[in-house]
Amino acid sequence: MSSYLCGFCAYIRSRIYLITWISLVIYLFYKSFTFYLNGRQFFYLREMLGLGLCVSRGTATVLNLCCALILLPLCKKINHLLYKLMSKLWPGLFFFWLENAKTCHMTVAITLLLFAVVHSISHFINIFNFSRNYDEMRSEINMASYKNESPFYLLMSVAGVTGLSMLFIIISMGVTSSRVVRRRIYNAFWYTHQLYLPFMALLMIHPLSGVLKEEVLTSPSDVIANDTIIQDSEVHKFVAIKSTTWLWMAFPLICFFIDMLWRICTRNLSNVQIVNVNHMVGRTISLTLYPQEKLLCHSGQYVLIQCRDISLVEWHPFTVVQIPTRENSELVVWIKVKGDWTEALERALKEKGAHNLNVLVDGPFCSPLQAARSPETTLCVAAGVGITPFVALLDDMCRNPKSSLPGRIHLIWIVRTEKELTWIAELASNVIRRLRNANKPDRLHLEFYVTRNNDVPKVNHVVIMNETGKVMNVLDDERTTLLTPQLKRNKALAADDDDFDIAKKYPLVGCRVRRGRPHWDKVFGYWVHLYPGQHLNLYCCGPKKLVKLLRSKCKYMTRNTKTSFAFIHEAFS
Repeated sequence: MSSYLCGFCAYIRSRIYLITWISLVIYLFYKSFTFYLNGRQFFYLREMLGLGLCVSRGTATVLNLCCALILLPLCKKINHLLYKLMSKLWPGLFFFWLENAKTCHMTVAITLLLFAVVHSISHFINIFNFSRNYDEMRSEINMASYKNESPFYLLMSVAGVTGLSMLFIIISMGVTSSRVVRRRIYNAFWYTHQLYLPFMALLMIHPLSGVLKEEVLTSPSDVIANDTIIQDSEVHKFVAIKSTTWLWMAFPLICFFIDMLWRICTRNLSNVQIVNVNHMVGRTISLTLYPQEKLLCHSGQYVLIQCRDISLVEWHPFTVVQIPTRENSELVVWIKVKGDWTEALERALKEKGAHNLNVLVDGPFCSPLQAARSPETTLCVAAGVGITPFVALLDDMCRNPKSSLPGRIHLIWIVRTEKELTWIAELASNVIRRLRNANKPDRLHLEFYVTRNNDVPKVNHVVIMNETGKVMNVLDDERTTLLTPQLKRNKALAADDDDFDIAKKYPLVGCRVRRGRPHWDKVFGYWVHLYPGQHLNLYCCGPKKLVKLLRSKCKYMTRNTKTSFAFIHEAFS
């Protein structure tokens, strides 16, 4: 029984923020719902519209909250300013916000989508009731001009058109935000999200028509708890329900537009020159950029890059691999060619040349992984191009081998082929040598895992007869590739990768290479043995499966050992 109770408590702790958000949403909806359900000033409107009024107003309050909060994670410049102010005062809280900003944005967006649909359905019902329950005695409260007026004409009002437009924008954003669409058609995701500006404008216009009206209560005796009404000869006066949307949106919109203008101004000043292009193994491009103005950047931070020869509106995030220093103002980013924009960039570099491309840089921006340089002990796990946030960390350690922080780095990098290790092989070798010369060899612990199996499969021989009638002995895989030349080229590349041995050129790296994938139970057990009773931060950048696995391992080891693990990750998906 106690184990089930402990598991339940652990589940509650892991979902405490989601539970808090759901509780807040339910509270706001219930408060507004009961206010319009019991308010005397809404008696006649409620008689006409029924519960559709209460549901529409309750969801409207939740939508105002969502629209206000969804903008805050997007204010990159303000977040960077907060980093400068809070990095020394309360760094843990700020990096927690950075790590969970994307999750917060997605949670609020899903809530916005669900309540927008419910809000729209309730208003469709309200339009029907406005037409069917036309009040001839109190004409001011009506939206329709006469009884049984076509709901379609009512829907064509300012409130109806703006509401339908916002619903279309929200649904299109939600559909294109799905992982399938985002990975296959990234441009659809990008361009639909640029509709947030018209959405915000429509949001402010939507309630201004004053369709819903409340009664003006002239005396305290008019306020009655139940749905009863005193029959009198007074003329009832109705006014439009005051909109509170601007109260919810004023501060977030001010912050957002200040941040947007700030970014536009800095972008126009950050025209950069491509100094060098290096096509690395695994179809990855290394770009060396020289900005006109020196950028103050830290390891782990990222920049947004726009190539005007490809698109005038698209900005894509890339982690800074080599940060600018006093001696060298250049910065380096690695770009994995995967997707329409990166493929277009690769073609533009080959066809037009690096010096003829018009490139802008926006940033740098804060990242939760930049905190990896602060703790005494840092655990880093990367897969593929996810090594980029930690390359700058290695470069900083190479330039400052005697620095005190981080005290020790455990870095695990998982790649498919040995050739990919050449990305950082020279840097890793230099770091190891400089740490040995500084008498601090224990500051860096490297492990490389190559997942591709080098075992050559057994090839079957098949006897066939050619066109002239002669008998031939043909390899089975050769017969398969006769009709699939692309497969043949891929196999040739794979064979070339298998013949590569990194230990010959980089022996300090080659002795740290292992085959297969990490045995995570042994890895975490080793860390627990090294640091009993300590609090460790595990920084990860890689695919979602790896992130999910390591997060669960951190939670399990924290519950079952004296060593606690905090999991911090970042991904630009």
